[in-house]
Amino acid sequence: MILPVRNAIQRLRACSPAPGRLRGMKCMLLASLLFCTHAFSMAEELAAEYQVKAAFLYNFSRFTSWPDEAATGAAGFHICLAGSDPFGDALESLTGKMVRNHPLVIHRAGTATLSEDCQMVFVSNSETGRIDELLAGLRHKPVLTVSDADDFARQGGIIQLRLVDRKIRFEINVDAAERAGLKISSKLLSLATVVHDEKAGMAP
Repeated sequence: MILPVRNAIQRLRACSPAPGRLRGMKCMLLASLLFCTHAFSMAEELAAEYQVKAAFLYNFSRFTSWPDEAATGAAGFHICLAGSDPFGDALESLTGKMVRNHPLVIHRAGTATLSEDCQMVFVSNSETGRIDELLAGLRHKPVLTVSDADDFARQGGIIQLRLVDRKIRFEINVDAAERAGLKISSKLLSLATVVHDEKAGMAP
């Protein structure tokens, strides 16, 4: 049975240097156990965090209005991932859910060019170095851009997810939404921190 982290720390401190090979091996084993317990706990927390973030993506699709001609792609409503996928299996639970009577489709683009069918793009933290490039490519297109990368909304992304006191909060850049021709529900805006473009020259 895996010991709680606090108990493991207390027992690890009790392992003062002392003669005896057996005691030394026990301390080494306990140190390894503590490391594995911490890693396991962090992995669980991260998985739970992205389960919640996946649910947020679905709700963003429900409380945002697209121009009629861009409301759905050729085979449904597409959420596209740019960069590495931090969601694990969390996004699979969204597959097949309906958005405006069309099935939701997950498209993993990786670092490749994003599909023209994307109605929403989640930009992974792995793409931090090319956020400006990605946003420039989507500028004025009816695409809802979402990320949990730092300062994403203030750089011109539409929605930024943030972890605050172990709860998911979000910012909405209303300038970026207007540029994209998207209408964000007042209900969603009331739950968000509303921000504006910070970089000069972003406005139309």
